[in-house]
Amino acid sequence: MNKIIMNNTLKTLATSLFLAGILQNSVLAEDSKAPPAPQAAGPQTLVTINGQAITDIEVLAFNALQGGQNKLDSQQAQVQLLNQLVNTTLLAQKARESSVDQLPQVAAALKMAKIQVLAEAEVNSYSEKHPITDAEIKDAYDKKFTPQNLQEYKVRHILVKEEKEAKDIIDALAKGEDFVELAKKHSLDSSKDAGGELGWVGRNQVVTPFGDAMSALKKGEHSKTPVKTQFGWHVVDVIDIRTQEPPPMDQVKEQFKLQIQQQKLAKMVSELRNAAKVEVAGAEKPKTDTK
Repeated sequence: MNKIIMNNTLKTLATSLFLAGILQNSVLAEDSKAPPAPQAAGPQTLVTINGQAITDIEVLAFNALQGGQNKLDSQQAQVQLLNQLVNTTLLAQKARESSVDQLPQVAAALKMAKIQVLAEAEVNSYSEKHPITDAEIKDAYDKKFTPQNLQEYKVRHILVKEEKEAKDIIDALAKGEDFVELAKKHSLDSSKDAGGELGWVGRNQVVTPFGDAMSALKKGEHSKTPVKTQFGWHVVDVIDIRTQEPPPMDQVKEQFKLQIQQQKLAKMVSELRNAAKVEVAGAEKPKTDTK
């Protein structure tokens, strides 16, 4: 089929595609009680281009590779997709005739594209075999929104380079000196102009040593010993404390589902790496004990 495909022929093919029941937005989806459409025995050929058959599944795979940008909910969209696929197939056939597919960079790109498709297919397969349960979501929700994590602190701090300086500031506070003035004078943090105030923060929003010190204080208290982080030494002061209401489960359910799914996939990939033999060209191989 090396001539221009007539638009009415493509419309017929598009209609076949629609009736095959493989569209993303099926009419039957509007009625959950509608009887299921009869399933074809296997992939159905929709168009043949210079002897190369293109099936309905391949049309959908092509659309997916385009980012699924074509919503196949109208005949016009289906015709446009088929036209695009015909043109792309003709170009690919021409590339093979010209041996473009044998160029090193093209062969490498084809190899990587196949690897990418297979990897994504394995991710989809793994996700289908390991669905996220409501119990897993509930457990993650409960761990995230503990009473402790729901507490927020209106906090301020003074950051200095040396522990001795932090101790001197704590001594000055004990003598009644003003925290705001000490922060403006000594703090290395950008919050110094605001008297060291950071506003309302949760424990998980700050580095662990700072969060531990902050959550151990009561309203109106400051740390009696310097708090060390990777930024230096802090004197922490809690101005106020409040408890936030957790968001409704339904509102964050999909977020937790995605998070748990990513964690499971990360674990699976980690296990694959641990079991794999990966050799980097040019890397020094570990020495073996020959004794």
